[in-house]
Amino acid sequence: EEDGRVWKCTLCYDRVGVGLEPACAKACPTKSIQFGPLDELRTRARARVGELHEREVSEARLYGDDATDGVGGMGAFFLLLDDPEVYRLPPDPVVTTRDLPSMWKAAGAAALALGAAVVASVFGGRR
Repeated sequence: EEDGRVWKCTLCYDRVGVGLEPACAKACPTKSIQFGPLDELRTRARARVGELHEREVSEARLYGDDATDGVGGMGAFFLLLDDPEVYRLPPDPVVTTRDLPSMWKAAGAAALALGAAVVASVFGGRR
């Protein structure tokens, strides 16, 4: 629909649902955008990094490929030719929601302590 508004990518679920690749991957003239099984893409990307290292592009690396990083794997990764900071990416990405369980525990403990203080002041005060 061409009405001048920006639309969020839907990952071409209509195309993928019938076995086609997303339009961006099909149309990408440099093959920079690829689509497929994650393990297969990782294998190809690691081979490409190896080729670049052989050409003495020693800074080449995959960003977001490590499932043990601070985000637990992104489901997408990027071939960078320099440090992540050059691309305005965090060097050690983390998902802030990974800390939610401990944050809820701390908030719960604070709420219990506050509740206990209120009960103590109401029922334990001078009469």
